[in-house]
Amino acid sequence: MEKAEREQHLAIVRSTPDRLKAALTNVPKKLLTWRPAPGKWSIHEIVCHMRDSERLGYLHRYTQILTKDNPTFPDVDGDALALEGQYRRLNLREVLRDWRAARKACLALLRKIKAKEWTRMGSHETAGPMSLETVLQRQALGNDEAHLVQIEHIKKRWEILSKLQETPKAVAAMFRGLSDDEARRRPAPEQWSMLEILCHLRDVEFLFVERYGKIANHDRPTLRMIDQNDLAVRLRYNADDPAAALREFQTLRGETVALLSALAQQSWERVGLHPKRGEFGIAAHAVMHVAHDANHVDRLRVLRERAG
Repeated sequence: MEKAEREQHLAIVRSTPDRLKAALTNVPKKLLTWRPAPGKWSIHEIVCHMRDSERLGYLHRYTQILTKDNPTFPDVDGDALALEGQYRRLNLREVLRDWRAARKACLALLRKIKAKEWTRMGSHETAGPMSLETVLQRQALGNDEAHLVQIEHIKKRWEILSKLQETPKAVAAMFRGLSDDEARRRPAPEQWSMLEILCHLRDVEFLFVERYGKIANHDRPTLRMIDQNDLAVRLRYNADDPAAALREFQTLRGETVALLSALAQQSWERVGLHPKRGEFGIAAHAVMHVAHDANHVDRLRVLRERAG
């Protein structure tokens, strides 16, 4: 490994305490303990894992390689530690304190390593021969960078799912106390009424959950589009039952949130082929979905205020 690459890895390891602190700032407790998918760790559990990896993995390996000739060190079974250590019951403040202490000890060791010592070797019981440089690389990229990105993905996913869950509540609130005439009133002949917007949200939801399911379960499926204006005319949106349309939208949105909540992060990166957008992944589609919601909720709010 070239010195410049090693210095990059060292910079990552030194910067992680501040970056982790920033990543956890103002994160609500509910989000800290929220699991992004069945069987996937929460942010709280990730930090607990980082503590144990630091103490039992990296600090132990650095110490062993520096003090012994070609030592053998065990694998760290993260899943077993999570179960046996009852991560979900641990005090996060104390876990962070212990992680910072272990990282401080690692950094103290790393500062003392001489240039010729970086090639000292040890042997991992499953990964095989491993030099100090290899341990550093795994710590910087496989641990620090990977887990910080994982935390940001969880925060983003929480934000998306939270917004998707809030939309039916916001829509229902705007239809509460609204007269039938007000629901069907168009602000202009060519503009949709509140009811037509609701029916559009319902039918787009049907389309979007269909797309998510196809992308999640098939390799690069072709995604269909709809002609929203033609559909509004053919299904006579403005003659629909507002209460029924709202219930249908709520049910479909529940299916969307359930499907997205069950997908692992890797599945969020899967793509389908959109007729106009080309490759279109679940993550990008979900961001667009939230923006689509916001646009129509804002329009509903304007119309509701006009109705009084």
